[in-house]
Amino acid sequence: MVLDECFKMKKVNINKSSIAFVLCLWVTTVLGQVEFHFEEYRASKIRVVFRDSSYYSTLDNNGKGEITFSPVLKPGYAVLYGPKNIMYFYLIPTGRQSLLKYKNGDLKFLGAGKAINEYLNGELLELLTLNYNQPENEFLSDWNKMFHNLQINIDSLSLNEEFKKVERKRLHYLACNMLQNYPLHRARFLKQKYYLPHSAFYQQQEKIMIEDSDAYDLWEYRQAFRNYIQALASKNINNNPLNELRYALNYTKKSIKDSNLQDYLIHTFMYGYVRKYGVKDIHEFLPIYNDHVHNIKRKADFKEIYQKFSRIAQGKQAPYFILPNAEGEKISLSMLRGKYIYIDVWATWCLPCCRELPYLFKLQEMYKEKPINFVSISIDEDESKWKGKIKTDDLQGVHLRADRNSNFQKDYQISRIPRFILIDPEGKIIDENMTRPSDPKTINRIDSLFSN
Repeated sequence: MVLDECFKMKKVNINKSSIAFVLCLWVTTVLGQVEFHFEEYRASKIRVVFRDSSYYSTLDNNGKGEITFSPVLKPGYAVLYGPKNIMYFYLIPTGRQSLLKYKNGDLKFLGAGKAINEYLNGELLELLTLNYNQPENEFLSDWNKMFHNLQINIDSLSLNEEFKKVERKRLHYLACNMLQNYPLHRARFLKQKYYLPHSAFYQQQEKIMIEDSDAYDLWEYRQAFRNYIQALASKNINNNPLNELRYALNYTKKSIKDSNLQDYLIHTFMYGYVRKYGVKDIHEFLPIYNDHVHNIKRKADFKEIYQKFSRIAQGKQAPYFILPNAEGEKISLSMLRGKYIYIDVWATWCLPCCRELPYLFKLQEMYKEKPINFVSISIDEDESKWKGKIKTDDLQGVHLRADRNSNFQKDYQISRIPRFILIDPEGKIIDENMTRPSDPKTINRIDSLFSN
């Protein structure tokens, strides 16, 4: 996972290892039909992910909406993506179930799943606390205490035994995910890009990462193995994304015995790589994907994203665009041709994007006598903030804006920012995922354009 990126759509930052109800809603389930009532939000779209499927509804002007679930589905954990927040709850498709969160923050459960949801949002939250700023030995000691206390707590509760059996597994892998979060938090605390743990950390991970095919339906199980393998790849491969992908695929192919988990992991690693880096250099891995991924939906999703990024691969004609600048003048790709084009896709609300601006200015100064245009394309919806940033910071170069009515984001597969694109004077793609202005490799790459 890229840790210093801003996603295209602004999202609430929630650590999924901690479960928190933050929405105002009321849910009633009768014969598989779920009605939602948000006290605070109106006319908003919501999505519920349950049993690996997504269900959608649009709330009316009273904040009410409903989703129908098949009554043959087994009860399980569901994720509600609300207007601004994410919420976990336990869904029982065949029972009457009500969840109400008031504007003052009070939360109330009624009907089926009452005791389970009270546990998930009461006693459990008190146990899911770790100080990630501690030195490694102290953190591991506290994590071990938490790991054992989670299991002891579930054993002591008067809950349905079938639920407790599944919850024990979920807690195990939830704790695995919390352990795997430590290097990221430690790096942030130390204000450095990476933190490489000591051997004791990896020994602890290896000890608790146990395959269990019966746990496959649990998101925490799948995520724990994804994070674990990615951590091993980062440890053994020094910051080379393609080699990290190669390591992750080979490890999964050789070491993961659960075929469903293997299917999921190989798809996830390949899909994630293409989404971030495009299709360049991944052809050697396609046989691995075809041999081990059999899920029809995953294969269709991968085929779609592969085809989309193939259209903007190296040597392809860059998709045409015509966008307004701060003065309202329309600037097209054809107007910029004849020179190399270095595109910076950004937004005023994206902190990593804004950190790149001084480095971009240095590039502009370095190459002002060279045939290269530096083009900043903002995806800000708020035009005034974009114009204000340009004026306040005296931003130089060509500045354009691609709002949601533009095809630019779709054509160039902009799913996260900052994103950089390099185009040649004939309008063909050189690199759809060009290095950042702050990356020393960028100067070397641009210099090479003019060395011949």
